[in-house]
Amino acid sequence: MAGLATAVERAWKPRTTPERALRALLVPASVAYGAVVQVRNALYDTGWLGAARVPARVLSVGNLTVGGTGKTPAALWLAQALVDRGRRVAVVARGYRKRRVGVVVVGVDGTPLVSPEDGGDEAVMLARRFRGPVLTGERRADAAREACARFGVDTVVLDDGFQHRALARDADLVLLGEEPAARWLLPAGSLREPLASLRRARAALVVGGGDAVWSSLPPDLTRFRGRLQPDAVVHVEAGTWREAPLAALAGTPVVAVAGIVSPERFVATLERCGARVTGRFVFPDHHAYDAADIADLARAARVGTLVTTEKDLVKLAGRPGLDGLRALRVTLAVEEGDRLVDLLEAA
Repeated sequence: MAGLATAVERAWKPRTTPERALRALLVPASVAYGAVVQVRNALYDTGWLGAARVPARVLSVGNLTVGGTGKTPAALWLAQALVDRGRRVAVVARGYRKRRVGVVVVGVDGTPLVSPEDGGDEAVMLARRFRGPVLTGERRADAAREACARFGVDTVVLDDGFQHRALARDADLVLLGEEPAARWLLPAGSLREPLASLRRARAALVVGGGDAVWSSLPPDLTRFRGRLQPDAVVHVEAGTWREAPLAALAGTPVVAVAGIVSPERFVATLERCGARVTGRFVFPDHHAYDAADIADLARAARVGTLVTTEKDLVKLAGRPGLDGLRALRVTLAVEEGDRLVDLLEAA
């Protein structure tokens, strides 16, 4: 199954004749998928499908494509910006690939309460960086209700929530990036929804994209620019996460380890930080590391410094032979960020 998924993703940006042929075979499925998406959205728009409401303001952060635009850093940025304004905020996420069914309180007060396997890797990473409650659940309305009832929050930030219309929200922030694969709907491309769906958004945030993305947006859609930037190197010492300056990477030979959608961007970021990337281990997004993976990484760690993403660090920290593992911390910077938060909070 993983091999098929990898082949499909390669067909999104075909470089060979077989990849182009596969994408052509996938186009009819994309047309059918698009029809289903259109009908589903119409049912919500007309009220035939209902959206649950919770006793808190719900602000959704999402995108139109599969992965890669910085939704989780954006959710963290927005949640912290709201806390700085005195709001009582919870972050609610799906908890992709979590094994514990139902609502899970992943963390409070900056401390994870469950493992990445039980809560989801991105949610555990959020729980380490955000001091408010972080919850996951297949039914995000249930998770949002639990956040309101248990923690008395007045605002819920919904991570990766644009397509999750079963929970009513007060505003949607949609992220867009420079994504060549976003030319076709799934499965022939990476689009979850067509660009026309942006009419539901309160604002768009173009992350690292150029003028082409900016000018492709509907003229009446308020837009902002943002960028993902590295700001620290993280390591785990006696169970505690500690930060070191980026200068620690300068001139250092490292082996990159990434289980994310765009590992090439991660490698490029390491190189911009001055690291000398001498090798790399690339895994699928949300990869569950097994004993063979850990053994391979431990062998590589004997001859070089392993540097991974924070999402992978929550799964790899404490594993045998990986004591020297480091992670690159990335944050979102938003131009006119206060104005964007004002817009999302407006009634």
